Amino acid sequence: MSQAEPLSASQLEQAFEVFNRVSHELDTSYRELESKVAGLTHELAAARSARLKELAEKERLAHRLSSLIAVLPGGVLIVDSRQVIKDVNPEALELLGEPLIGQSWSSVLNRVADNDQLQCQDLKQTKSLQQTKEIQLVNDKCISVVSRPLDQTGDAVVLVTDVSEIHQLQEQLGRKKRLTALGEMAARLAHQIRTPLSSTTLYLSQLGRQDLLADQRQKISAKVSERLIHMGHLVDSMLSFVRGESPATDMIYVNQVLKDFEATVLPQIEKSQSKLIIPEVDNTLSIMGDHEELTGALSNLVMNALEAAKGPVILDVWVGALNNHWLQIRVRDNGPGISEDIIDRVFDPFFTTRSQGTGLGLAVVAMTVSNHGGEITVKNNPTGGAEFLINFPMANITDADISTIKSKRSVVNE
Repeated sequence: MSQAEPLSASQLEQAFEVFNRVSHELDTSYRELESKVAGLTHELAAARSARLKELAEKERLAHRLSSLIAVLPGGVLIVDSRQVIKDVNPEALELLGEPLIGQSWSSVLNRVADNDQLQCQDLKQTKSLQQTKEIQLVNDKCISVVSRPLDQTGDAVVLVTDVSEIHQLQEQLGRKKRLTALGEMAARLAHQIRTPLSSTTLYLSQLGRQDLLADQRQKISAKVSERLIHMGHLVDSMLSFVRGESPATDMIYVNQVLKDFEATVLPQIEKSQSKLIIPEVDNTLSIMGDHEELTGALSNLVMNALEAAKGPVILDVWVGALNNHWLQIRVRDNGPGISEDIIDRVFDPFFTTRSQGTGLGLAVVAMTVSNHGGEITVKNNPTGGAEFLINFPMANITDADISTIKSKRSVVNE
């Protein structure tokens, strides 16, 4: 075997240079790798720290959510796709009783619900967990059941709330509303009867006169009978309103309404030494409605004027056709008029400026006019006193015509 020839000095020098260069490159690569490892280690530590914080926050939120659910004033149940109860909170146990977990939702409802006293919905629909329901329980409580999908697994969350107190409050509110309506009805009836009753009282006081002739006594007795019949009709009308019956829609001739209206208020007019001017009207003016209601409405206007004047007053009534569709009744007085500050409120129920007033007179008038498809407005005359304008649809006009005319009038006013 031949022996290797020794390297020359230049070759050795070149070999050392290569070795040094490779060593330097390896050192540089190692340092770079070491730096990258350090960076990755730092990033991993930061990610681990962030993950730990995230897990801690989720755990805190989960604990807080669990605590909130535990103290909720309503029952919470988790029901799976087979409608088996998986989890509940303490309030659910309080409302529905044990056992719950592992039981089917339908069997729980069958156990706690009073099938004969269900409120709002059928129990079979409630078992489907599709909508909000209210159920009467066997312990007389009433619960509201609301369900919503929880996730893609088919689980649902069911919220059960005790609404017994709400139902009791609703019943109390309904009772108070009925009592309020009854009180308003009684006040309205009392106000409507007041005028004919006062007239009847005045007529009866005249019957006690010793110098009264027989024919005069007979006339006064007839007027008393008419006023009593009028009050009877008012009571019948109010009872019909309470029973929810439709108001009367008879053909009413304005001239007959004016005659009965005059007979009703004449004793009060004479007592206050006032004057009532009523025009002659033929049978060409007629409307559809309730004769007694309209008579009472006009009487209320006059009584309101007499009470406001506190002395003799002249009341001028005018009646005429505005066109082929509408007629107007105008009641004008020469009293003190109405303050501009309150003129927009005079038709509001129970609004009055008199200490002994009920605030129902003009409100009843406005309601009666509205029930007959009419409109009422009030203004002060430049020469003094108040003027009430009442527009009624003619008897030959239809409800559709009334709506069309009112809508056109509204557009014109705008």
